[in-house]
Amino acid sequence: MTDPDENMRTAAEGRVYRSAALAVAIAWSMRLIGLVSVFVLARTLTPADFGIVALAMATLAIVDVFSALGLRQALLRKKDPDRSYYDTVWTIQLLVLACLAVIVVALGPVVAWIYDEPALIWVIAILATRFLFYGLANIGTIDFERNLEFGRDLKMRLSVRLITFFATIAAALILRNHWALVLGAVLQGVLYCGASYVFHPFRPRFSLARRAEMLGVSVWMFLASAAQTVQTEIERFVVGRIGSLDIVGFYSVSKDLSSIFTQEIATALNRVTFVTTAKTGMRLGDAPARLQSMLGAYALIAAPLGVGLAATSEDAVAVLLGAQWAKAAPFLEFIAPAAAFYAVFKLVVSSLQASGKAKLAALLAIGSAAIATIAIGVIVSSGGSPLDMAAAVLLAMGAVLFVALCILAREEEIGAAKLLLAAGRPFLAAMIMYLVVTGTFSGAGPSIVSLTSNVALGAVSYLVSVCALWIIGGRPDGAEANANAILAAGWSRIRA
Repeated sequence: MTDPDENMRTAAEGRVYRSAALAVAIAWSMRLIGLVSVFVLARTLTPADFGIVALAMATLAIVDVFSALGLRQALLRKKDPDRSYYDTVWTIQLLVLACLAVIVVALGPVVAWIYDEPALIWVIAILATRFLFYGLANIGTIDFERNLEFGRDLKMRLSVRLITFFATIAAALILRNHWALVLGAVLQGVLYCGASYVFHPFRPRFSLARRAEMLGVSVWMFLASAAQTVQTEIERFVVGRIGSLDIVGFYSVSKDLSSIFTQEIATALNRVTFVTTAKTGMRLGDAPARLQSMLGAYALIAAPLGVGLAATSEDAVAVLLGAQWAKAAPFLEFIAPAAAFYAVFKLVVSSLQASGKAKLAALLAIGSAAIATIAIGVIVSSGGSPLDMAAAVLLAMGAVLFVALCILAREEEIGAAKLLLAAGRPFLAAMIMYLVVTGTFSGAGPSIVSLTSNVALGAVSYLVSVCALWIIGGRPDGAEANANAILAAGWSRIRA
């Protein structure tokens, strides 16, 4: 006889997996459009154009730290919130973002003076309007995450991104300068604001009725988000001081490309894990097998993408960006693996926030930003180059992830070795893949041929390495075991 409780659990797990698949589909769809956009724009504009916009966007990102109050996460953790909660969050976000827009415009001349680039004044002023459009966006779309309705979210975001993509490409072909990127960024904000009201019926109203309650629970989330933003953008600011605009462009595009393949996917999965973890109301340590599986699954995705991008950096840059971006390849070798480490680290932070330990999550994020900043400071003070800085950040991110996993294990009373092995096996397999790919003679020929053959070689060597390490480790429970079970079930259905 079938157990009704078991059927309910199976159905719930199936919904979570489908939601995760849709979240990844959203991320891959957005990133695929982003890759095509980079492919075209990198051949139309110069590294200096990207450098100017990178400095402007970094300025906006640093100021935007103060908008990351953690209100959305606090609202997601609230069970059955009434309209007053939604209205309060929307009102606070709009007021904060409007104030930040004014501050950004005022900072424009200062930033232009620091980098001796007058064009930054107007670029920053126009980009500041994005704050207003995102502040006005419909808060009701948060229900897509609360109810795991990522299909509706996919339609909304995809429509916005496609229109923005074609408009930006058209502007680049006409203007042939950095203003195409600026106009594209602003248009994306306008379209997102409009689409949020088209795809969700909720209509927010001004209200501050729940301000004390919502702001009180979100302060630690704000600190965590602020630390992560500082860590992400500080490299661009420092490179802008010690390198030319071209170098800023090479460095910035390398970070963006790495983010497309690693952190964006992790961020998409975080949307699902945050909601599902928050809904259980349990400590992470109460379900150690689930935590190991989550860490392992993130590492299984991020490690091969980040390390694989490093192994094929020259061909990847030639194919995706073009010959004028060849100097970005050395940066990509260090930045891509660092992004993979950081993607898994962000899961640790997000999981702690969802389980009600926002303070510990904030302290970890602040510690990570501090370690990265110290590493950058040591390199700069000793006269190091931007490439040296990228290498230092890679080492720092590896150390940060190791420490975070140890702290998480101690806090949740789980064996540290289990968590380290769950996340470590995929990275070790990725390193084996790196040695195989870089140690194999690819031969002369077009970059696209070399990249394709190395990707195929890397995929095979990574899968073999993952399976071998899992078997050598005694076939422990975790992401590899889950993947093996899913593949076995699929094969059984095919045979049937």
